[in-house]
Amino acid sequence: MTTNPLVPPLQGLVDPLAKSGSDPESSSASAGAGLAATGRPGAFEWDALAHAQTRTIDAREGFAKMAEHAEPAFAPVVARFLALHTRHGEELTRLLSEAQQASDPDGSMMGTINRMVVATRAFFDDIDEDVMIQIRSGEENVIDAYQAAIDSLLPADVQQKLSVMLSELDDLLDETADLD
Repeated sequence: MTTNPLVPPLQGLVDPLAKSGSDPESSSASAGAGLAATGRPGAFEWDALAHAQTRTIDAREGFAKMAEHAEPAFAPVVARFLALHTRHGEELTRLLSEAQQASDPDGSMMGTINRMVVATRAFFDDIDEDVMIQIRSGEENVIDAYQAAIDSLLPADVQQKLSVMLSELDDLLDETADLD
């Protein structure tokens, strides 16, 4: 076989359809190249999913602290947001784990800040429906992270799960709109 000296040899390429312990067609959460599952070249953008997970956990931390201080009439609303973010955080952690991607089940420094802000507010004021404006503002961070992950290069089933999570969060925000 002759080689053209003007064309460098193809080295280091990975066949996205090659078997490497798991079949990317049967597991779209595979950490392999995105081509097999999406028809698009390149690796999946798992960082977008990890960012959504971090934002969700940060929100959960704020709601966990809020649950400790919420006025009785407002406690059920806080419990609903806390349950939603807990469930979503667990699902996002599972998706990252199945894709053999690193995840941080503790969130970021923002989760700690959320807890401190809630504790400080509770010291001076009630945790009741008056905080809904701040809740909505904080939820925009989660919504933006979910949308960015949906728009990124991820397996279709992961994008679908994120779309459902986004819809559930939007529904909860709509259901609590009268509290603003």
